[in-house]
Amino acid sequence: MHQRKEALLPKINLIMNEKISNYESIIEHWITDFVETMKYKNPDVGDRTGDQPFGVKIIFDGYGFNEKSNENDDIDMLTFAVFVHRDCLNGKAFTEHSKTPWGVAHRPDQEICIFAHYNKKTSLTEVVPFEDGNKTKLSNELIYQLIYNIENGNYKNLP
Repeated sequence: MHQRKEALLPKINLIMNEKISNYESIIEHWITDFVETMKYKNPDVGDRTGDQPFGVKIIFDGYGFNEKSNENDDIDMLTFAVFVHRDCLNGKAFTEHSKTPWGVAHRPDQEICIFAHYNKKTSLTEVVPFEDGNKTKLSNELIYQLIYNIENGNYKNLP
């Protein structure tokens, strides 16, 4: 498995802080593009109608918390789940998730799920750092490399 990762992904010679800020800005860009191309202004949970990079799955996860209503119904704050699969650079379409009563089944041995919040009033995105406890079996280094290579179109084989 280790040799496969090394053969698949080119080395990125960046220090840790540059990797972190770089991947967050990439995710911000993906979310902005997704929101700008969504079919619905106020989407339903599970909406995937926006543009997303090949090999990435972006899903609308819900609205922000509204202090007045004490509910997650703030339509100006959108939350998204961004899935990046370990095999995304092989040119394969993203494998569909199994459905559960509460959403999709995350596959921590195959992917990372990164959450991001988009503020419609300011058009700003806040990425929740996956290093802060997101459950995945993928290494941080592999995740950084996957995101970087997706953004730069470094796919092994495109369909």
